[in-house]
Amino acid sequence: MKEVEITVKVKDRFEDAIKIIESEGFVKIRESHIKDVYLSQHIKVLKNIENVLNKSVLLRYLKTDDREYKKITYKHKVYDKDQLIAEEKINLACEDLDKAEKLFKALGFENLITVEYDCPVYAKDGLELAFQKVKNLGLLLEVESKLDFTNANYDDIKQEKERLFKQISRLGLDIGLQRDIKKAKELIKRKYNLI
Repeated sequence: MKEVEITVKVKDRFEDAIKIIESEGFVKIRESHIKDVYLSQHIKVLKNIENVLNKSVLLRYLKTDDREYKKITYKHKVYDKDQLIAEEKINLACEDLDKAEKLFKALGFENLITVEYDCPVYAKDGLELAFQKVKNLGLLLEVESKLDFTNANYDDIKQEKERLFKQISRLGLDIGLQRDIKKAKELIKRKYNLI
């Protein structure tokens, strides 16, 4: 399944953003804590961060209220200029992320960046708002389309992103105009002084 999503910066304080969406009828449905460790063999070639991330793996630890998940993930992202068009993921369950990290390091991978965040999710009428309180980055809001865009063309994807943006714009949150903020990319720019 090819996913389409948007991620925007939320300028409101988290508590204020929650008051706004709860007044619109949204309710909290789950919360998780996520830690992604990105490993790459291409750290020395950071001129094109998207290419480096497309050749990286991430070790994901996800804890929900009642379960823990550990997996190795590869994400292939397709861009048109700075706009993310689509993303495909390959996930593999992993019992021991520490051993997985040692294995990748033995193969020449290095730590690229660690992305850690809490993610409370609120929902109403099938629309899920995934707030991401990202360490060293701030508050983001991710919204994914429920549709499969495997065979979609660029115009269909662009229209869906616009529809999602309009949907969250109507909520009264103070959000930025950029629609494809990528946590790892933004943190890499900060860590390696590429801003």
